[in-house]
Amino acid sequence: AEGDVLLGLRSDGVHSNGYSLVRKIVKYSGLGWEANSPFSRGKLGEDLLTPTRLYVKSVLGALRAGGVNALAHITGGGLTENLPRVLPEGLGAEIDLGAWTLPPVFKWLAETGDIDEAEMLKTFNCGIGMIVVVKADQADAVSQVLTEGGETVSRLGTVTVGEGVRYTGGLL
Repeated sequence: AEGDVLLGLRSDGVHSNGYSLVRKIVKYSGLGWEANSPFSRGKLGEDLLTPTRLYVKSVLGALRAGGVNALAHITGGGLTENLPRVLPEGLGAEIDLGAWTLPPVFKWLAETGDIDEAEMLKTFNCGIGMIVVVKADQADAVSQVLTEGGETVSRLGTVTVGEGVRYTGGLL
């Protein structure tokens, strides 16, 4: 419903999306998969293949707490295409891109591949692997349950009238 709050749950990396583009960027960078990662302490290939984070246990706790109206798993299509799929016709979302810190892997992909912000948001999860849409008056309580369940939670924005996702602030 209009005014619902969007809670973003941190991803652990690229998860399982955008790998055709990731492979092109790695090739373009001139680095091998066994090279030291330019954005962390591990090997590039290992860092890019960090397994997809599973949200089942923490989200079940949030569902039991009440107030959850929808869940959007941020897969292929990124934030831009996945969130609208769970919203009723006529509703969209406004997301503050300054509500979370873009993880280093995504900064590296954007800079190395010369990918603009809109394309990043449409291709990758950009550090948000799941969005929990909650009633505004229960957002704090649901956020607490998710945090207690081990999640890093960011208050991203709200559900608005008008379709699609509108962004404020900057990600890159």
